Amino acid sequence: MFSKTTTTKISVLTLAALLAVTGCAKKTPGLNDSPSAAPSESAVTQAPEVTLDFGTPLDLGNGVSVTITQPRSFKPGDYASNFVPGQVANRFEVSIENGGTTDLDVTQFIITSTSNGQSCVDVLDGDNGIDGSPTEPLAAGGKLSFNYAIACNSKVGDEYKISVTAGASLVGLTGTLK
Repeated sequence: MFSKTTTTKISVLTLAALLAVTGCAKKTPGLNDSPSAAPSESAVTQAPEVTLDFGTPLDLGNGVSVTITQPRSFKPGDYASNFVPGQVANRFEVSIENGGTTDLDVTQFIITSTSNGQSCVDVLDGDNGIDGSPTEPLAAGGKLSFNYAIACNSKVGDEYKISVTAGASLVGLTGTLK
C-alpha cells in the first residue's frame, strides 16, 4: 500500500511528534516527587483574617471602617431570588464609613458565607428591602448602610461564618443561624 520510503517517513515523523509531546528532555520533579519542592508557608501569601464580633466596627485603614450587625432570621418573600424552601435564611445590615480623603469603590467588598462546610447563597428580596450591595462609589466623608441576606442548607442553631474581603483585609465573623 505505502512504499518503504513513505512508511519510513511516517514512522520518523510519528516518533518525532511523540518525543515532542512527551518531553523526552530531562525530567523535572513535580511537587509529589520531591517534598522539598513544595513552597514554604512563608512563600504562600494570604490575607490575614481578623475575627470580629457582630456590631463592632473594623478599621480597614485610611479612615474606612465596616460594621456588620448580628444576623437574624427572616422569611423571604415569594419572589426572593436564590432562596429554596427548607433553607435557613438570615439577614443583617452592613455599614461602611469612608473617613478617607478619596471616593471609595464599595464593589471591592466581597461577602461570602458558609455553614456546615457548605457555601451559603446570597438572597435578593425586594419585598423585604434586600436589594444587594451598592455599586456607586462612596464619597469621602460619607456613610452608607445596606441590607444583606444569606440562605444556608443547614438548620437553626448551626454555626456559620461570614467573611468580608475588603481589598487586602479579610474579616471573619462567626455565629449561629437564627
